[in-house]
Amino acid sequence: MKIIWLYKQIVALLYSFIFISFFALMTNFVSANEYNRESLTLSIDNDGLLGTDKDYTNGLFLKYNSKSYRDLKNNVPSLFTPVIAILPLAEHSNKNWGITFGQQIWTPSDITVVEEQADERPYTGFIFLEAHFVEFSSDMANKYSLMLGNVGPDSFGETSQKTVHNLIGSDTPAGWDRQIENQTVFNLSYAAHRLLSRSTTKPNDGVEASLTGRVNVGNFQSEVALGGIIRWGSDLAKSFASVGSKPGHYIDPSVLAKSRSGQFYYVALEGRYRFQDITIDGARPKHLFDVKTDHWQSTFSTGAVYYQESWGVALSVATSTPDYKEDRQNFNSTASIELFWRT
Repeated sequence: MKIIWLYKQIVALLYSFIFISFFALMTNFVSANEYNRESLTLSIDNDGLLGTDKDYTNGLFLKYNSKSYRDLKNNVPSLFTPVIAILPLAEHSNKNWGITFGQQIWTPSDITVVEEQADERPYTGFIFLEAHFVEFSSDMANKYSLMLGNVGPDSFGETSQKTVHNLIGSDTPAGWDRQIENQTVFNLSYAAHRLLSRSTTKPNDGVEASLTGRVNVGNFQSEVALGGIIRWGSDLAKSFASVGSKPGHYIDPSVLAKSRSGQFYYVALEGRYRFQDITIDGARPKHLFDVKTDHWQSTFSTGAVYYQESWGVALSVATSTPDYKEDRQNFNSTASIELFWRT
């Protein structure tokens, strides 16, 4: 009898072990396939990291990205519901939304000079809020955004630059009294990413090429752009469309919502025709010299991205041709550091 009792206990224990193991396996399987996180991002662009202090000299961006939804209309703040209703979003695509608060600063090449110099761009400060809506998959993405902001003294560009320069002991900028005047600005943007090819080099590693296109319409920077991106690394299919060429958008963590972890490197090239640029063409106080927007522009960027379940980091360097015709430099470069937390 004791042997039978012992046998029953062993069988019961074995079945329990099998059940627990199966449950744990299924839980891990579901968890692995249902990873979906929102994120908060802090991004800083600064040319001082490359030893310069001119043109596009600083950008600070704080972003919130939602997790991914199939039904975005019922998962956005009510303020955005009318916008979602008119966007041509596919029914079964992954979608999310987000908000960006940002500030950008442009200055002449020599900020210590009090008198205005010829062939130099004006001081410009810019502050804005941007709402963005994204649909994405492993081989395509459509990104829509609406930006509302202000250029001029009310953007606090002068205060920000002088405060930072005072803290780090840099030269005090001397020409902010000639900055672009206050004006409300807006931009409507659409960006498309399409996969060209993706090959596997290791079980979870590969190389990918994609094509990008952008259109910006508004009174801030109106432009059309076309470019290409090459990435190599891990989990590329779940991080497609995460690279861009626009300041504040060099890396886009919103499309990483369903990627648990990964890393990749990239190179990107974009050419564009910019119709107007208020940071150059905008009205400013009495001045001696005018500069004009250089309509044909291009940007080459490269960088690396590494992320885990709860955090990520990205480093990028972007080099652009002049954005105004009188620029004496052949190119201008900016470095970007981006940190994001996934919850």
